Amino acid sequence: MEKRWVTTWFSKWRREGRMCQEMDYVHISDSDLRILDLWSSGQWNLENIYSPLNQSLQSNINSYNPDVQAGSEVGWCWTGAVSKVYDAHSGYLWLSKKMFSWEDRGNWLWLWRQHVPEKHKFLAWLCLREALPTAAFRFRRGISHTDSCPRCFSGQESVLHCIRDCPKVQLVWQALGISDQPVDLMSWFLHNSKQRPFRFFSGFWWIWRSRNNEIFHPHDHWTTYKVIRMALSLEKELRNIFELQRLSIPSTISGSWIPPSVGTFKINCDASYPGSGARVGFACVSRDWKGRWQRGCLGTIESRSILQEELFAIWRDCSGFIDPLVLKIRDIMSWKWRADLRLILRDANTVADIMAKTAMRTLSPQVKLPLP
Repeated sequence: MEKRWVTTWFSKWRREGRMCQEMDYVHISDSDLRILDLWSSGQWNLENIYSPLNQSLQSNINSYNPDVQAGSEVGWCWTGAVSKVYDAHSGYLWLSKKMFSWEDRGNWLWLWRQHVPEKHKFLAWLCLREALPTAAFRFRRGISHTDSCPRCFSGQESVLHCIRDCPKVQLVWQALGISDQPVDLMSWFLHNSKQRPFRFFSGFWWIWRSRNNEIFHPHDHWTTYKVIRMALSLEKELRNIFELQRLSIPSTISGSWIPPSVGTFKINCDASYPGSGARVGFACVSRDWKGRWQRGCLGTIESRSILQEELFAIWRDCSGFIDPLVLKIRDIMSWKWRADLRLILRDANTVADIMAKTAMRTLSPQVKLPLP
């Protein structure tokens, strides 16, 4: 904690304790005073304090030098973080551990931060809280007449049996390459959510879905192969979604244009709509990894949708820039390319933004710009 931000009256910055305990009262005008307000240029400034300070207390205050007593490093430090600097996150963790004996393994941050849908996290949380409505759960509450597993009938359907130890479930996990170790439920979740999170949560989700389908729709039986196939399909979908989000973050927060990787091109597009009328301006510009201009165009189309115009700009520039290359190499080899779409800030898209606004002023259907 930085010493200058410590409150003067209510913090234990002196060996003797809080100053407020040695005063008759603290004047309302002084209630928010900090050391920053009273200590300046190596000396105390106590003249403007409205609260009554006796001579003994004033002498005690003057005996302290916050800069010297802070030690070799200027400023007080926060021991709750490696950086020695206080922030809300480290303060929250420190307070949680102190008040609730909250250990890292016992909190749920590892689960809520998983890159999987919220419904998967919630189902996992219910599972780890032993709150899934299994046969054993319902039997303990008098809702069911038996606690046996409705799929294998070979034992009690506990949470662990339901999602891992049932013979039918083990076939799915074995096919997905997920081990049944460690033995206890929490350690098993922690281990697999770190090793193969997408596959683990996909298998977990469809195992639970298949169990419910077998109970509520007994005539629509899902084979083990079907469950495995749906889990692998979901894993691929989750990987594509969350990997694309991860790759998009740097460009989204950047405030300036960033060149693409070597050997590739970047196409920046933008649209402009003044808020009235039936036309929207669009613009797009292609540049290589050195920032050199390759191709550009601007124009307008009849539309009142800014989203439609943005998509039109992407289509127009891609077709105008790529089609000639495709025609030249179509008979030689199949042309493979990788592309991804990212939303960026206006500050990182200045050229396309100005061109789109220019298109609205000229109202030209389309103007190609081979050179700037």
